[in-house]
Amino acid sequence: MASFLLSECLEKIFLNLLEYPSVNIRIYTSTKDLYSCTLVSRYWCRISTPFLYEYPFHHFRHLSYPNITYFKLIRTLLSCIPKTEIEQIVFSNYSIIQKLCYKPKPLDITTTFNYTTFIRGLIFSENLSEPLLFFYRKIWLPPYIPDSSNMKNDQFSKISIPIMNYLVDFLCRHCNNLRTLEFPFRVQNNEHFNKIIELLTNKDCNGISKLNDLKELFYINRSNEITLSTKDFYSTLSCNISKLDLLYNEGINSPEKATSLSQFISLQKNLHHLILAEYRYGSMLYNIDHYNVIFNSLTTQIESLRALEFKYLSFSGIDETALNSLCSLKNIEELKLYNCRKIDDNLNAWAKCLSRIEVFEFIANYYSSISEDFLDQIIKSSSTTLTRLVIKFQRGDNEQTIFQQIPLYLNSLTYLVLPKIYPHELISIFKSCIKLVYISASLCDISWEENFECLGQLIPKDLQRIDFNDVDREMFTSNALRLLFKGCKINGGKLKCLRVKGKFILSQDYFDIANEFNIKLINKRKLY
Repeated sequence: MASFLLSECLEKIFLNLLEYPSVNIRIYTSTKDLYSCTLVSRYWCRISTPFLYEYPFHHFRHLSYPNITYFKLIRTLLSCIPKTEIEQIVFSNYSIIQKLCYKPKPLDITTTFNYTTFIRGLIFSENLSEPLLFFYRKIWLPPYIPDSSNMKNDQFSKISIPIMNYLVDFLCRHCNNLRTLEFPFRVQNNEHFNKIIELLTNKDCNGISKLNDLKELFYINRSNEITLSTKDFYSTLSCNISKLDLLYNEGINSPEKATSLSQFISLQKNLHHLILAEYRYGSMLYNIDHYNVIFNSLTTQIESLRALEFKYLSFSGIDETALNSLCSLKNIEELKLYNCRKIDDNLNAWAKCLSRIEVFEFIANYYSSISEDFLDQIIKSSSTTLTRLVIKFQRGDNEQTIFQQIPLYLNSLTYLVLPKIYPHELISIFKSCIKLVYISASLCDISWEENFECLGQLIPKDLQRIDFNDVDREMFTSNALRLLFKGCKINGGKLKCLRVKGKFILSQDYFDIANEFNIKLINKRKLY
């Protein structure tokens, strides 16, 4: 019966099964359900396969190293290349003796689809190292290639690396209508990189580039050397890309790069999301003057820019012009600051201008810093719009203002993540933030026993999940947990899940009580 569904109906169904690749490379996007659909029938396979291969490499970004599934993908894409072209690469890289002994196998492969035509996103990764290519050679190497079992690693690399380079070139030539590109290279001044850029920016007979409709661009430069590519990256792309929704840049190591990026931003017609980052371990060439230049260009995106993310940046030395540029961005709805330093009172003018913020996240490591006045101003400025607030830092004895400001100003919050919190602060938040759906907080290392009954009675009715973190000892008994759940249910609460994370291991009676109230209890042990 399902085979008789109109293709338009199936396309909408499959589109809902597809998890679009996240900006966060650590998030795994599964293709399991979509792959299962390709096995239902030939009709389903024909309609679902294009969705499955739209972003083939993005589903492996969370891996530190490619796995067997990744090399099966490589095998599938290599099968789209004519056999004669691959054989020519192998033959041209064989030694004279091997050429004399070389007898091509008659086996040829006909693919079910030309998978390259489905691809909408490419990642030019460095993960395909010679040892991995050699180790997985039985998986990815086309079966018509001569037996490589007796080859040593260095011998095998003479054919494996040229084949991989040719695959990259082939994809660049045949993948049209690309929507997202990622360049996670450490050093980008090599000849093959320049060839990739040239292939991608070539225009068709109508003068249209295959990057004309590109929406997302990720560029990572982790070299601490002041070395420019033979063809400067952003300058080369400027004539081909002007419709970006999202731009991610990691690493600015020279004034020339800063100027090039600044000009590239200015050429965009509708940039919504900008992410600026440095490498997490720090760059020896980090210079705030580089970012002053980039911040100045943001005035060209006043109307369109909605989301800003800054990672591992220091705002020490930001100049007045750059600060004024940030203040001019009146339409910002998301601001995320990850491990940034020197967010001091001199940025308060910027915080006052952020009156439409719906999402604010500040996540700090040991070296990060943010002034309480800046946080307070963010909360006050966006009191009517903020729905998602994430604050993660090491709380000191005097850092308490934010816990007083949240219940006063942020009554519309639905998602809240906080550092170490005391019972009276959490009670106050529950009283005021009645729209909460999710809350995560680290419990102060004191007894919470006498507070759980009150907390249960005050839990917002729409709250579905609570995470209690840093529970390293028995801070509440199973009886206190019963009172928490009982108060929640009596008041019509919708709590579905409580996760307790820390060294403390919950005994079975905690889980029995959770089952009694039909609430899922998760005990995740903290590893050190």
